Amino acid sequence: MDKELVSEFEARRVERMLRDLWPGLLGRDETLRVLWGRLQAGWVAVCWELADAGRKAVYAVETRVELKSQDLRERQAIDLLYDFLGTQFEDHLRHGREPFTGPNWEQVEFAGKAIFTRGQVWGEAAERAGDRWMERGT
Repeated sequence: MDKELVSEFEARRVERMLRDLWPGLLGRDETLRVLWGRLQAGWVAVCWELADAGRKAVYAVETRVELKSQDLRERQAIDLLYDFLGTQFEDHLRHGREPFTGPNWEQVEFAGKAIFTRGQVWGEAAERAGDRWMERGT
C-alpha cells in the first residue's frame, strides 16, 4: 500500500524555493513541479517534472531510495531525494538541458547513499497527435 508523503502545500513550497534559488534558469514559460512523494513497500519515491507551457517538452524524473538498507527515516529520504533532484535539475538547466537519466532505472551514489533514478522526455502535444493518428488508422 502506498502512503503519500508530500502534501500539495509542501510541493508548492519546494517549487517556490527552487525558483528563488535559480533566478533566470527557468524560462518564463517553464515550470518545475513536484508531482508526488510516496512510501512504497519500504522505499521512498519522489517524482519531479520540468515542462514548458504548451507541454511540448516534458522531462519527468522519478527517484527512489530504500529506507532500511540506507538507514534512513522517511523525512531524511525525502530530503535526500530533493537534494539529489535539485542538484541534477540545476545542472540540467545550467548546462545544455541534456537528460541526466533515461527510462531505465539507474543506481547512482549521492551523499553516500544509493539512489535509483529514471526519467523520460516526451511531448504531450506529440502524444495526442500520435493517439489521433492511431485512432484514424484503426
